[in-house]
Amino acid sequence: MAIQVSGITKQFGSFRALDAVDLEVRSGELLALLGPSGSGKTTLLRIMAGLEFADSGSLLLNGEEALSLTPRERQVGFVFQHYALFRHMTVFENVAFGMKVRPRGQRPASTEIKRRVMELLELVQLAHFADRYPAQLSGGQRQRVALARALAIEPKVLLLDEPFGALDAKVRKELRRWLRKLHEDIHITSVFVTHDQEEALELADRVVVMSQGRIEQVGSPAEVYDRPASAFVYEFLGQVNRFDCVVADGVARTANGALSIPADGTVRGPAIAYVRPHDLGLSPSAGGPGRVSGIHVVGPDARIEIDLAGLPLEAEMDRERLSALGLRLGDQCAVHIDRARVFPQP
Repeated sequence: MAIQVSGITKQFGSFRALDAVDLEVRSGELLALLGPSGSGKTTLLRIMAGLEFADSGSLLLNGEEALSLTPRERQVGFVFQHYALFRHMTVFENVAFGMKVRPRGQRPASTEIKRRVMELLELVQLAHFADRYPAQLSGGQRQRVALARALAIEPKVLLLDEPFGALDAKVRKELRRWLRKLHEDIHITSVFVTHDQEEALELADRVVVMSQGRIEQVGSPAEVYDRPASAFVYEFLGQVNRFDCVVADGVARTANGALSIPADGTVRGPAIAYVRPHDLGLSPSAGGPGRVSGIHVVGPDARIEIDLAGLPLEAEMDRERLSALGLRLGDQCAVHIDRARVFPQP
């Protein structure tokens, strides 16, 4: 099912949560709504689900206006961050709940409910936990039960609100891979909200980056990371070195003259330059303008802090590369930039 959002606006008192948002969700894709707290991503998801009302705009589900429909009429499955499982029900009963409360004429037979529940529990790899209660499960297992319950009503769209936010880092990674494989198996149109950049870039077919109730950029994970449309997107997605500069004749120069980098021909005057740590190259140089002011080794990677004539920068490389360079704390070095982006000062 395709989703078309047009001019959706939502105001909470004096706070504008969504400001005339337009978005198309393609049928069968896994789309991430990514942004900081207060960017409007959860409000947009809840409006899609029918759990929140828009002040204005249009929401089409497969070409049909849906803003006036109830969540049940929209045939949407919703997965909350904190599972929202019924503690007094077993795993089986939780998954079966949505089917059992359907109106009599739409309710499947008990044998069909059992078949469907066990099929879903097999899908989420929890069939042998059917008789357990939520309190007897791990956080990751509870979230998989919540997902099975959302799928039990055979939704046309699956919406997930920070589905892994309450889990520890290791379980989050495992569930991300599991959810991606599940989506490839069932191909249901899915939209999930996250503030975790790595999660969005790893999971989604496309990423929607939001800020202050507006969409900054929509694109594949590679597009939004490698070709950010705005300074906000560049800063929000991953680590970045940011420094003020002035652009003249196609070259951006820092105030202290320590760095000069090519700039887009459309940018002139005061600007901000952005360089990812892994796009910053270093080489030992006794007379180099940079000085190694810190080295932090984390597993196979190394982060090197550089003082470039008073300008603090951070480079990133694998530990073997650092060892080959022979750079140590206090060493002088040359600094070169492999890739950068320059945006006009706001």
